[in-house]
Amino acid sequence: MEKSILITIISDNNLEFIKSAILEIQNFDKVDLLIIDDGSEYDILEEIKEFKFVKSIIHDEGLGFGACLASAINFARDLEYKYLITLNPEETGFVKDIPNIINDLDYGYDIVTCSRILENSDYSKIDENIIKFFDELTDYLNKVTELNLTDPLSLNKGYNISATKDMDLTAEDHGILLQLFVQSSYFGYNVIEIPSEADSLFGEELNLYDNPLETFIAIIETEKYLYNKGSIN
Repeated sequence: MEKSILITIISDNNLEFIKSAILEIQNFDKVDLLIIDDGSEYDILEEIKEFKFVKSIIHDEGLGFGACLASAINFARDLEYKYLITLNPEETGFVKDIPNIINDLDYGYDIVTCSRILENSDYSKIDENIIKFFDELTDYLNKVTELNLTDPLSLNKGYNISATKDMDLTAEDHGILLQLFVQSSYFGYNVIEIPSEADSLFGEELNLYDNPLETFIAIIETEKYLYNKGSIN
């Protein structure tokens, strides 16, 4: 296989963003593009048929972000890509994060996660309830993992596929990202958080949950039990 990097975006009744993203991503060398359609109302194959370089996975019904990420990781493993990059096509300027993610993966990091908080000049304009949520979530997550994250739920991330071989990521929602960090800490993977250069849609993912803090803390609690750092050595 000539191309070693797989970029994945999720199609979820957001066709205008998908088509725009394809046009931007096709300008990058050494990358393949995978679109995972998560139960959209349109026929994604018909809509993107002119883009011959695009690969696709179709979920007949919406399974959630976690299921899409798991599909992307499995696809990247099976086709022996070196890196997987996941991006939110609805964030303006998301392609700006691609070179930074690749550079850090090349440097040797196993997981590169882009933060919508670090160096965000509009941080003060974010709803205080969203800020409080992330403060409480990351405080708990960082205590469990001994990481220093600010924005674990950001979709813009890079993965060294070889570092995912031991992981068991099962959550079908955004909780899969919390599983990712707890297990990364347990297995001793190198994780770096960098500022995102995309124009952030900060906190919109929380609208999918009735009680997101309770939901995500419960996932961390389960992962902490399954992957107890004290038992590594």
